[in-house]
Amino acid sequence: MKASILTIGDEILIGQIVDTNSASIARHLNNAGIVVWERTSVGDQREQITEAVKRAMNQSDVVILTGGLGPTKDDITKKTLAELFGSRLVCDQTVADHVRRMLEARGIEYNRLNRDQALVPACCTAPGMWFEQNGKVVVSLPGVPFEMEHLMTDEVMPRLKARFSLRQIVHRTLITAGLAESMLAEKIADWENALPPYLHLAYLPAPGVVRLRLSAYEVEGESVSHEID
Repeated sequence: MKASILTIGDEILIGQIVDTNSASIARHLNNAGIVVWERTSVGDQREQITEAVKRAMNQSDVVILTGGLGPTKDDITKKTLAELFGSRLVCDQTVADHVRRMLEARGIEYNRLNRDQALVPACCTAPGMWFEQNGKVVVSLPGVPFEMEHLMTDEVMPRLKARFSLRQIVHRTLITAGLAESMLAEKIADWENALPPYLHLAYLPAPGVVRLRLSAYEVEGESVSHEID
């Protein structure tokens, strides 16, 4: 089973912020046995978001987006997804009450822009926005890292595990020292060539060390773990 991760925001493209959300989402998916097929960032442009989501849905079973859900005019993800899925925006009272409570606790007035945050496409479910179409799942999450992390842990992952029959992904890493990457590759060439096709070897060089990572995707975890050992 494959997933695509899409982060939205001009601030990511111009290097104003570092995208930590996609790394966190990838770890969640990988731990659940879902293969991350691609990670992409696009700007706050309707056409870019629409084309990126369409492409991701063509090649993945699950698409997870973050960003563009705030109350200001540059946050267009919600409206773009509503158009993409042919749905109108409606008020979700649970979301409205949550936003109001958060603002009141900080002494901030609940205004029209905040009320608009409670609008969600009628065809999706909250919290966050969960869409299903032709067997594919698209989830749109906030770009604020702690909000995204809460929803991934408490809502998205439990629902994905209930929605799909997931297998496992197994990684094992060995740290070597004293040999350059090319010398190490030459030394273990026969062993590497003899690996079964479902085991993938990656070389991860760093100053003074080379990490070797063996990976098996969508397998029966226990038997493969013994084989890797």
